[in-house]
Amino acid sequence: MLLNVYETRPEVIPGTRRLEADFGIQGQRLRDLHNAERFWEVGESYLPFYGRALGGIRVKLTDQKGFITFCNQRDFEVLLGMARPGEWCRWAHEEYVAPGHERWVGFCCDEADVEDVLFGAELTLRQYSQYNGWLIPPMDVEFRIHVEAGYDVEETHVLIMDHDPETGLGPDTQLETLHRRWARSERRRIQWNRV
Repeated sequence: MLLNVYETRPEVIPGTRRLEADFGIQGQRLRDLHNAERFWEVGESYLPFYGRALGGIRVKLTDQKGFITFCNQRDFEVLLGMARPGEWCRWAHEEYVAPGHERWVGFCCDEADVEDVLFGAELTLRQYSQYNGWLIPPMDVEFRIHVEAGYDVEETHVLIMDHDPETGLGPDTQLETLHRRWARSERRRIQWNRV
């Protein structure tokens, strides 16, 4: 088990959902279950979304073509060989399942995960900003997302503003107000093998 987030609250990088600990898994490579040519490298880990049906930490992965996805802790522990299907998952209070099982989720990226990807891109832009962390519109970021098996997209997000519209103060660096600063301008499906 990587961590029982229901017994131990992990330390996060302030202002983010990214965990400080890497659990010794960063940099490991996993073969995609649906495409033998595709490999995923393990990146950062993130806090769970406590309202989701399947909890646990979320692990970010990037493939050799720059696509980003996430994996839930339960399935990730199976992929790493830390647990076997049929064993009891103490922190989830259910059995681990095998790939292909109806409860298997595996690699996927939903809107909440995209928010963490966008926020990470924003932090990088701020780090290299020539305006002391301010981001000046117009500006856009692009990234590739593996939504689920067989479904990959390329997204573009456009910076609308970098201040609090109520107070006028900025730069606005809060995760909670990310949706006010950025708008998705394009999301188009692409074929992995054609990139």
